[in-house]
Amino acid sequence: MSDPISRRISIVVPVYYNEGNLDPTWTALSQTLAKLPASRDWEVVFVDDGSGDGSYAKLVELHRRDAEHVRVVKLTRNFGQVSAILAGLGAARGDCCVVMSADLQDPPELIHKMVDRWNGGTKKIVIATRARRDESFLARVPSRLFYRFMKCYAVPNMPEGGFDFFLIDRQVVDIINRVREKNSFIQGHVLWTGFVPETIEYTRRSREIGRSRWTLSKKIKYFIDGFVTYSFMPIRLITAIGLTVSLLSFSYATLIFFLRIFWGMPVQGFAPTMIAILMLGGIQLVMLGIIGEYLWRNYDESRRLPNFVVEEMLGSTDDAPEGKSSAAR
Repeated sequence: MSDPISRRISIVVPVYYNEGNLDPTWTALSQTLAKLPASRDWEVVFVDDGSGDGSYAKLVELHRRDAEHVRVVKLTRNFGQVSAILAGLGAARGDCCVVMSADLQDPPELIHKMVDRWNGGTKKIVIATRARRDESFLARVPSRLFYRFMKCYAVPNMPEGGFDFFLIDRQVVDIINRVREKNSFIQGHVLWTGFVPETIEYTRRSREIGRSRWTLSKKIKYFIDGFVTYSFMPIRLITAIGLTVSLLSFSYATLIFFLRIFWGMPVQGFAPTMIAILMLGGIQLVMLGIIGEYLWRNYDESRRLPNFVVEEMLGSTDDAPEGKSSAAR
């Protein structure tokens, strides 16, 4: 292994409607990374995920300001945050990659500690997990429930507070770049590799500029993506409910039979009959919906469409995302 002090660090930053955040984010990142040892190279790979504001123009300006350290990947449209991260990992040239947000909710100064823990590859994964969040109650609670549920039923080694800010070694980056799964759950991919992560706790800051585009519908879809990908519990739940309902139905039918034949009790009740029919119909529709989620994802995988399409890259294209059409400057 070469001397870790001479290795390159890549910072991957997905960008979506972050025009107002980019200048302060770049300032904080450049000041932080400039404090690295002089022999350690670094780059920041910004990925514009189809922003409809002036984010890309701002990224072009940052690249012109420091072409040595700033690389920009422009996607043709909004493919989603995970696809933007995958595009950035595909373009990154570093011996390790740090993934972080563009809104400064993740403190850039933590990168030094993460790189020290990585230590040239002795730790393949370093996770910054949220011990506290300087955010509203409505933002904190769903996130905590999300990751707690994922830990219990899908990804057992998921940190209690979850994570979006992490460092992965080049070996892990190469593994993730080989994954061609649609509807990806990036945290699950990182932990799935099996390397024992090093964990650093931090307080997630509140967002000071702009508003988050991480809407409730996107959160729900992301949860379903991760849960369906890494857990067979929904299918097992369908089987358990089916067996339970069948057993209860058979027991109730037997009871009615004996009451009618041996005791002559009349079978009456429109309301109970309708309740049973509607309840069973609702259960069946929910089960079909769960099965549909798996079937739709299988169909989506079978089309073999790329996770993203690169429209333009600013910077060296030596390690451009494989198999994606692109133009370079």
